[in-house]
Amino acid sequence: MRNLFSVAFCYVCRGTVIPSRTQQRQATSSVKTNYYKKKKKLPFHIKGEVIFGIHPIELALSARRRKLYTLFVKNTPDQETGNQSFINVSLSAEGLVEKKEFVNKQMLDKLSEDKPHQGICLDASPLIVPELDFQKYVNKRKEDMNSNFPVWLLPYRVKDVHNLGAVLRSCYFLGVEHVVLPTVHTCSLTPMVSKASCGAMEVMNISKVKNDESIIKFIKEWKDVGGRVVGASLDDESISIPVEQYQVRHPTLLIIGNEEKGMKFKISLLCDDYVCIHPAHNVHPLVDSLNVSVATGIILHQLTKKNKL
Repeated sequence: MRNLFSVAFCYVCRGTVIPSRTQQRQATSSVKTNYYKKKKKLPFHIKGEVIFGIHPIELALSARRRKLYTLFVKNTPDQETGNQSFINVSLSAEGLVEKKEFVNKQMLDKLSEDKPHQGICLDASPLIVPELDFQKYVNKRKEDMNSNFPVWLLPYRVKDVHNLGAVLRSCYFLGVEHVVLPTVHTCSLTPMVSKASCGAMEVMNISKVKNDESIIKFIKEWKDVGGRVVGASLDDESISIPVEQYQVRHPTLLIIGNEEKGMKFKISLLCDDYVCIHPAHNVHPLVDSLNVSVATGIILHQLTKKNKL
């Protein structure tokens, strides 16, 4: 079975020089060296990692899931620093962070590694994601789990930071109850993911599982309490249901696959149902599938709206 996100196209043009593995390793090493050189040039000691952008910082401050060290604020008045949201973040940090530093734009550019910081950065401890304890969750929800039909998401080996960030933002906005995140072959929860999620990463309920064996164990536990497992697949009428026709009648776990390869066969075999998104018309074969974050948002909208009726 092909998964919804398993189609990838790779063309090598005539005359194109493909770098050897040694050259690729050298290039990667060079990038890492430049990154650490940048960090050494900073006049400040960074205790954790640098979060950047108004919304990620505001939500990190309110969630208080991290240790908050230093807030770096742009020291020259302009359109960014005059923004009310910027002012609110700066004021709300009082008493929460260890200290506040006023710095110029160039320093903020270095702190954020030239990412869009909106005039503010925060040195904070990495976000700690707990191991999934599904039995503990069941004990809390056993009375209403089969009446309210919670929707959970498992992004299987999603590697792009922007995709994962956008997926987390959709999950939070649409009321997904929990995200189960594999730690192997999956994008880590970095400051860039927080920025791409518009800060939703800071407040979303997220637990981690280690590997495919842990994922399979969780899926079996999910089914044992009456849950259904739904896999996102390509438009295959023989096995897939158009997502707008799918009826949520049980607690639902949606599994989305990797951007290129989808999900492994042993994982897809555990799905009870498969849903797909039909294109509006006959499409060109080079554009016959959706970006993983866009497709996830569409599917989650259909699955979660049933609970809101």
